[in-house]
Amino acid sequence: MLARAGLHLAANPAHLLRFLAEAGPLLDQLPVVSQVPGAGMLSRLLGRDPLPRTTAPPTPLNRPVSMHRRYAFVELPLADIKKIKSANGVTVNDVVMALAAGVVRRWLLAHDALPDRPLVVGVPFSIREHVGVRPGNQVTLMTVPLPTQVEDPRLRLGAVHESMRRIKERFALAPAGWLSELSESLPAAFNGLADRAAFALAGQAMTPINLIVSNIPGPQMPLSIAGVRMLGHYPVSMVTGVSGGLNITAFSYDGRLDIGFTACRDLVPDVWTLPEHARAALTELLP
Repeated sequence: MLARAGLHLAANPAHLLRFLAEAGPLLDQLPVVSQVPGAGMLSRLLGRDPLPRTTAPPTPLNRPVSMHRRYAFVELPLADIKKIKSANGVTVNDVVMALAAGVVRRWLLAHDALPDRPLVVGVPFSIREHVGVRPGNQVTLMTVPLPTQVEDPRLRLGAVHESMRRIKERFALAPAGWLSELSESLPAAFNGLADRAAFALAGQAMTPINLIVSNIPGPQMPLSIAGVRMLGHYPVSMVTGVSGGLNITAFSYDGRLDIGFTACRDLVPDVWTLPEHARAALTELLP
């Protein structure tokens, strides 16, 4: 496989060189890639407004992930999310990230495992507007510090807002085609390594992120399926050895924010405490 990879790269040097030139400023924010020696230095040399170096601290969420899952969900009023947004001059996405920070902080405190530095989360970003119309999803994953160590909820929200602002500015400076150049520069064998064994090995060798947090804007009108009104839309996502034993995905629909918590059964056996933590995190942020 390595021999074929070398031959592939030798036959396609232009793709690799274009990727390195265009994605260089983002290398320090890409999961796994940011852990490669020299990635941060190259990113600082090529980028603007260097971001602080963050490494994922050890947590109970970052242990070997089993084959079994547990799931919980919660509904929060979208009007309350927007009240918090307007009162603090932030975005809805910032509020969702702050809610996730409050949830994870409470869970870690309950397990006597709260680190004294921020967690590192993977946040999916849509790149469809940058790369044009192509079939399928156009999403990349960037790393963001999650200030779970901050006790005051409004200071936590402010820290989230600042982190998201800087990363969005950095991401906006990147050329549109860098992600496709990465895909074209890698051989098919490397692109197919995203299986359970490879993720488990990578997760044990390094901890690139502690968990994934995603916010998906949805329709603010009732939808129907075969004439039957859809009452809720609770997202279910994935967990891996690389991305941690918990995934928090939020979907706004018809005046509510529906949040799904997908977890490894062994690492988060008490997953139904998370909806309670979400309600408490919302209450403490309300003006």
